[in-house]
Amino acid sequence: MDYKAMRDRIEDMVNDNHRDFVKAIFSIEKGIDDESVLEKLYDAYMDNDSLDLLNEEFDYMIEDLRK
Repeated sequence: MDYKAMRDRIEDMVNDNHRDFVKAIFSIEKGIDDESVLEKLYDAYMDNDSLDLLNEEFDYMIEDLRK
């Protein structure tokens, strides 16, 4: 599967069920399987506009690449 097909599939998952998509990302990236912990992390993520799913270091890298 190429980048475009993968991106489209991920976008469909986000649009269909944002909550479970974000919880799945937390679960995979942080090795968490406890549903109650994932719910709390999702709620904290949604309540705080300053939290990102991707590390902020990527923002700096992107900025450098744009120069």
